[in-house]
Amino acid sequence: MTIQYSICARTLAGLLSMLLVSGCATTSLPVDFYTLSPAAMSGQPESPTTNCRDVVIGIGPVLWPQYLDRPQIVTRFSPNRISFDEFHRWAGSLEENFERVLIDDLSKRLHTDYVIKSPGKLPYKPRYQVQIRIDQFDGKPGDAVTLKTAWSVVDPNSGKEPALHQSLIREATAGEGYEKMVVAASAAVAELSRQIATELSGYCAVPKGK
Repeated sequence: MTIQYSICARTLAGLLSMLLVSGCATTSLPVDFYTLSPAAMSGQPESPTTNCRDVVIGIGPVLWPQYLDRPQIVTRFSPNRISFDEFHRWAGSLEENFERVLIDDLSKRLHTDYVIKSPGKLPYKPRYQVQIRIDQFDGKPGDAVTLKTAWSVVDPNSGKEPALHQSLIREATAGEGYEKMVVAASAAVAELSRQIATELSGYCAVPKGK
């Protein structure tokens, strides 16, 4: 009985050692972190949206699907299958990163410093407010990134129901790997900012009170 117990104890100790070594090997793998980047606007011609230069534009609320509320980058393999990569993650909140880059892109396109997060802490009251719902923002390395949104520009003084716009943006990656995929994701945000800026240009061109 003692010999049998000793053999079992040694076997259990060996298994525990193997599990510990395996666990250490897994957690020691490096984790790469990524951020979206604003679009480079240098060298581009002056856009017709300069009439928004002195108009305060509020961005928000921005509504996100629950599956994107995580640090792992989401990879989509099919309409019904996604995965969360433990070793390729967003550096911070994707939601905050997205809003920061969108505001930066819009500020450059509209040639103004008055594009702000709304509601926010700054003492500015937006003249127009852009409300956004994100339905999809994911992709596959070596393939493409898809950004699907619904958004509207709200004019609180018009009393009219805001028009709902649908944007389905697909940006191909320029190579393999997650970094190229994040570059494509940044390009998708830039394209969304272009569409929103085009719509805002029509609002800003209308004299106040009309």
